[in-house]
Amino acid sequence: MDMSRREFAMLAGGAAAAMGSLPARAIAAADDPGLPWYWTIKRIGQTNFNERDPEFGDVEAWADFWAAAKVQAVALSVSGPVAFYPTKVPFFHVSSDLKGRDLFGECLTAAKKRGIRVFGRMSPDIQYTDPELLAAHPLWFRRDQAGRLQLPAPDIAFTCQFSGQFTDQQPTILRELVSRYDIDGVYMNGWPTMQVCYCENCRKIGDPHTEAYKVALMDSATRLTDLYRGILVGKKSDNFYSCNVAGGMEDSGLDQWGLTRNANWYTSDNQSRSRMDEPVWQDAQQVKYAHAMMGDRPVAAVTASYTRSGQTMWRQVTDSTIEPLTRMAQTAAAGGVVWYHHLGLEQGFREDRRWQQHGIDFLSWHAANDAHFHNSRSLANVAVVLPTNTMSHRKEEKGKSTDYLQGFYAALIDARIPVDFIHENDLTLQRLEPYRLLILPNFAMMSDPQAQALTAYAERGGSLLATYQTGLFTETGAARADFALGSLFGVSKTGEVRGEVETVLGAFAPIHLQSIRKVGPVTEGFDNTTWIAGPSWTVPIQATGSDVPLTFIDPYPVYPPEAVYQRVPPSDRPAVVLRQKGDARHAYFAGDMDATYWRLDNPDIGRLLVNTIRWQLNGDVPVSVDGDGLMEVIGWQTQPGYAIHLLNYNGPNAFRGHMRKLIALGPQVVRVTLPSARPIRTARLLRAGGTAAFKQSDRTIEVSVPSVDLHEVVALEV
Repeated sequence: MDMSRREFAMLAGGAAAAMGSLPARAIAAADDPGLPWYWTIKRIGQTNFNERDPEFGDVEAWADFWAAAKVQAVALSVSGPVAFYPTKVPFFHVSSDLKGRDLFGECLTAAKKRGIRVFGRMSPDIQYTDPELLAAHPLWFRRDQAGRLQLPAPDIAFTCQFSGQFTDQQPTILRELVSRYDIDGVYMNGWPTMQVCYCENCRKIGDPHTEAYKVALMDSATRLTDLYRGILVGKKSDNFYSCNVAGGMEDSGLDQWGLTRNANWYTSDNQSRSRMDEPVWQDAQQVKYAHAMMGDRPVAAVTASYTRSGQTMWRQVTDSTIEPLTRMAQTAAAGGVVWYHHLGLEQGFREDRRWQQHGIDFLSWHAANDAHFHNSRSLANVAVVLPTNTMSHRKEEKGKSTDYLQGFYAALIDARIPVDFIHENDLTLQRLEPYRLLILPNFAMMSDPQAQALTAYAERGGSLLATYQTGLFTETGAARADFALGSLFGVSKTGEVRGEVETVLGAFAPIHLQSIRKVGPVTEGFDNTTWIAGPSWTVPIQATGSDVPLTFIDPYPVYPPEAVYQRVPPSDRPAVVLRQKGDARHAYFAGDMDATYWRLDNPDIGRLLVNTIRWQLNGDVPVSVDGDGLMEVIGWQTQPGYAIHLLNYNGPNAFRGHMRKLIALGPQVVRVTLPSARPIRTARLLRAGGTAAFKQSDRTIEVSVPSVDLHEVVALEV
């Protein structure tokens, strides 16, 4: 049955009921008087103070640098365990080197003189363990099970959210700030977090590892953020408040959707790759992840200027590779606010000044082309639905819960197909309507309203691609007898999951191969073979009224060589199920193809994912780029027209934590199908400089790009 737009809107709205609606996109022009200042800025600078900085700090040199870098706002250290202004708040430790100075006030004045806005950086999660404070407020601090303070540094301890440190001390500091200084907002670092505390207050709440404790922590965080925001907005209506929700896609335990319902700003404080196995495209991805929760509200991603290799950090030594540059480029390309960060006022302006060149180079270029970074709509017609509930609660046999999403993201980059993210709590008509294809990466824990919204989307002509256990569990984790979307894909479950078997060699055997049963678009490129690599884990299914181009081959030994042969003929168990209804093309993989691709990087699996996506799109790709190299493509409609971002991910060590240097790419041909037939006046290459040759035929534009260095932006001006 076909549904009307109104019926679909009512049905899909149930999936996001009580979540609040996201604001409609507005073009955030730098001079738009109808928007708060923080909606229009695109560049932020930050230099964290340390306790010795007041003794040496050259405020004018600091302000001159950020002015030369063309930032529009700076984050200034107000507090952590140390006050950098002469506070009158009790138990707020003043820097021992302040000696009558007001370092915060001096920097604020210098920045404002140069037309730069200022917001305070606070860190309520830590305090000095002064004996008088410990005696007066012992419950301000987190304790371990033995009752000892949790100390990240000598004489500094973590504070407990369920204490006066958060309910009394921080509001007092905020009120003092807004009464003394013309600040434009506050960012709070290090909070909220899934703290583990056994102080007296926390013992009354319960075990810190329980769901009840987590709920209490999130409820408290919501009340506190409302309190802090109210103090700032009460002073000046366009002030902003932002807490720290980290920014990475790994489960931190935080209910990011809940925390961002009333947020006016999102600080994605994932400054560098904290593990050596994190993808080179991490920053672009985390900006998209944040926008899936924030909609069109501002998202800023912090880029560290210091050197990091996994968990090891040289926090006052400049990262002289191009990693900081590529992270800033990814932030800008994905529609985020670029936030460049260094530690130490004195160290950063006397001891090691190498970090400054990256900032000047990228930020000043970005400022010169500012209009092209104010986006009105994405040009992508493919979106990945983020199954955050599944990622938080489903235990993995191996690997990480984000591997499913990463596998599809890698395949889409392989194919150079632009992609957006959609949060699972935002499956409304307005949100889904722009997309031809929705990808469901092991969306295992699915509610009935979510399943109904996705079914309604499909009935209106949208295509769905799902993997593995999608829809086999309710939102609470209860097992379903069959797939929630089984009738849509034409599949039903016939058994329990089958997985990898560890061999006596200590290696994991490839549990399944896939037998090619039908040659077609999905199996294109698999010449001279009757089988290809398969996934690690599978769900036994049967298919009705669907096309089955591949089936599974039951596993057999991988050693010794004499034993490596099939024991039985290829099974009839479907590996891939395809179904077409009108313009909609649906595909279901009965295995963890996405996660297996990310974990094991098998080219057969990557090709099969890309082939399937291309079959589902049926040639409808609004932005395509032909040429060599690994490249992420992101397209936007902008104030001047359109901007196509080409992010180059080719370079030594690109997948080992930081790109050392760049391998430039050769000629690329960019093709764009415009949303409407608008004559393009000129095509500019913003990084290379100058214009580019282009051809236009009705809504189709073709642009020749001679080469791509770190990042190229093809700006089509109308």
